[in-house]
Amino acid sequence: MARTIDIDKQIEHQEKKILKLKKQLEDAQEQYQRLIEEKKETDKKKLFAAYQKSRRSLDEVIDFLKGKADI
Repeated sequence: MARTIDIDKQIEHQEKKILKLKKQLEDAQEQYQRLIEEKKETDKKKLFAAYQKSRRSLDEVIDFLKGKADI
């Protein structure tokens, strides 16, 4: 009978451990998504700044990015 109680405690401990790890994973995923969005915003700003300094039209820049340009 003591063995059953010990197993039950181990199961309960593992369940708590899993819930804690699941929360950590969710937090890490949220942080990852925030970082990806922050990087995208930074990249957008860099691209726009480069476009503003360029003497090319928007269509020329888009064609270049698509690989269609004769620049």
